[in-house]
Amino acid sequence: MLPPILLPLLWAASHGGAPLSTRHYNLIIAACAPHAPARALEVVERMAAPRNAVTYNTAMAAALNGKDPARSLQLFDEMTAAGVAPTTISFNTAIDACAKLGDWEKALEFFRRMEAQGVERTTVTYTALINACGEGYQLDKAMALFTYMEVAGVPRNQITYAVAINACTRNRQWELGLQLMQAEMGRKGVPPDTVAYNAAISACEKGRAWEAALALLGQMRRGGVRASAVTYGAAIAACEKGRQWRRALELLGQMREARLRPNTIVYSAAIAACGSAGQWAAACALLDEMGALKVSRNTITYNSAIQACERGHAWREAVALFDRMGEAGVERDTITFNAVVRACERAGQWSLALDFMRQMEKAR
Repeated sequence: MLPPILLPLLWAASHGGAPLSTRHYNLIIAACAPHAPARALEVVERMAAPRNAVTYNTAMAAALNGKDPARSLQLFDEMTAAGVAPTTISFNTAIDACAKLGDWEKALEFFRRMEAQGVERTTVTYTALINACGEGYQLDKAMALFTYMEVAGVPRNQITYAVAINACTRNRQWELGLQLMQAEMGRKGVPPDTVAYNAAISACEKGRAWEAALALLGQMRRGGVRASAVTYGAAIAACEKGRQWRRALELLGQMREARLRPNTIVYSAAIAACGSAGQWAAACALLDEMGALKVSRNTITYNSAIQACERGHAWREAVALFDRMGEAGVERDTITFNAVVRACERAGQWSLALDFMRQMEKAR
């Protein structure tokens, strides 16, 4: 919401009142950018004053907040075409936009342009480019940049490490990611924060290393680092991969004790953990708990619960959940149908299984 003090300025800008300066427009754009990015970009388009670097930088950030990285890059081009010199912030935002578009080559091009134009490349710059390379499955380039930061005398922060760990995980090198967390951060005297721990625990989840994930969670507690819902979600997902359903439920309980509200993703991971062990009753109880707490239940959530019933030979419950999905207006996909068909087949309910198969054909 726009701060009340700026409302007269916005009214003037919208109704042809007293002319506003570039500074006034920049204040309005900055106020709108975080929560009303579309409004911020609208103000930019209607500006009756010259745009400067601050204008373009804020507008580019607004476009990213509005999940429109292509528009952010377009604003960068408009900036240079207007003869406004891009700053470090301009380039950093452009590299971020490239990462979101999966265009690591263009991100690298911006990085090189910074050097050619004598624009300072900061920790944020390198971190953004490492992220772009990681998202583009260019782990060698990401790690080369990570190493070069030390040569260039550019300090790494917690976000740099988290991004590098994520790059390793995305490129199936989760053990290297853990090494960065456990050895490199300590050696460089960079204390891991919640974001870095989240990245490392997510790496454990991808590597099916549930014990390492729980060890990191314990390390967080001992170090006084607060775990977030994302932390617990990643740890629960690691337990699911390791078929540790009891530990997943313990973590869910710890979340409640820490007064953290589990979201759909966390519950889905816990239900999947129960499902992998065929603990259908526990899975269904969690699904009911979500309803009681008004936590959104989606296709993935229901599918995990139905699969739990299938593995636990509870065909009636699987069918009941299938029906509940329809009543709740939750989309059923191929996984849903296959799970309920298998549940019926296991119980020798051939006629019912055939009926679900016919429904699946009609739904396609």
